[in-house]
Amino acid sequence: MIFGKKKEKPVDAPEPENLPSSQDIIVHNMPSPSRLSGSFPDSQKPAAGSFGLEAVPQKQNFKAVGFLIIGGGVIFIGVLIYLSYYFIISPTAGNNQVAQTTVSEQKKTATTAPTAVIPSSVPTTTPVIIATSTSMEIATSTSATSTLMNEELSGQDGSNLPPLLDSDSDGLIDDEEALLGTSATSTDSDGDKYSDFAELAQGYDPASSKKIADNPNLAVYSNQTFNYSIIYPKSWEEKSLAEDATVVFMASEDSLIQISVQDNPDKAGILGWYESSFPGTTATYDQLLSGSGWDGIMGTDNLNFYLTDSAHKNIYVISYIPAVAGRLVYPNIFKLMINSLIIK
Repeated sequence: MIFGKKKEKPVDAPEPENLPSSQDIIVHNMPSPSRLSGSFPDSQKPAAGSFGLEAVPQKQNFKAVGFLIIGGGVIFIGVLIYLSYYFIISPTAGNNQVAQTTVSEQKKTATTAPTAVIPSSVPTTTPVIIATSTSMEIATSTSATSTLMNEELSGQDGSNLPPLLDSDSDGLIDDEEALLGTSATSTDSDGDKYSDFAELAQGYDPASSKKIADNPNLAVYSNQTFNYSIIYPKSWEEKSLAEDATVVFMASEDSLIQISVQDNPDKAGILGWYESSFPGTTATYDQLLSGSGWDGIMGTDNLNFYLTDSAHKNIYVISYIPAVAGRLVYPNIFKLMINSLIIK
């Protein structure tokens, strides 16, 4: 490199034409909006809203639109809340109220129901139904409440209940003596030389010299529909149901003695009817018992007595349903009622 020597241009590089020198370059600044607005004639002013001109009115429009959107949103949400309440919450609350009312009514019905629920009708076409279900089906339905009451004190088998006593050993339970008005400590309450048990079995009052029907502690029930009458303890409650086809006598400790009546369409005698109703059983004449206007036979459980009238028009079933299974408080009252039955 040679210092101080002027650098030469290449021969083939053309000289630019009309290129202004650095001294000739002029920078023009953009006028401000205020100057523009004053420099244009009215007919040549730019349109409002362009390049920031008249910007204040445009911002006000945006603000109004925003308020409208917010207001519309609030109204829309309110409508949604109302529709949700009307179609979802309100019907659900109504259903809950109906359900609560139903449960309340059911509880009210259960609370006010009678202690014994007796079937309102008795079958009249199939004799075997009454014969087989009197002590089983009816016992379950009629004494369910009373059994539960006893179970609260005794347990399911009644083992904690006071034992059944026959203090004078005359064959009558002390509870039966109390019903008849006889002495639980004397075998001969009326002093006539006949035991209380023997007199009761023969239809006499063990507390006096009269017939058993004259005992002031007993009453006579008459069924006008089926033309029969029967003696029962006066202190027991009596209920007639199903147009007198079923009659129930309820003891104070919830035992039941029930009489049911049904048609005997085949006009069968009681022995034939019993064998056909209980297949596999044999009824013999030595089992036949007779009363006033009827013939009957005791069931194998000794809790159901089946009989028919002299014309074989109806079948009658007398059933003893103890409050606690196997605890027979009134076996002799049961027999008394059977022997006292009169069918006209």
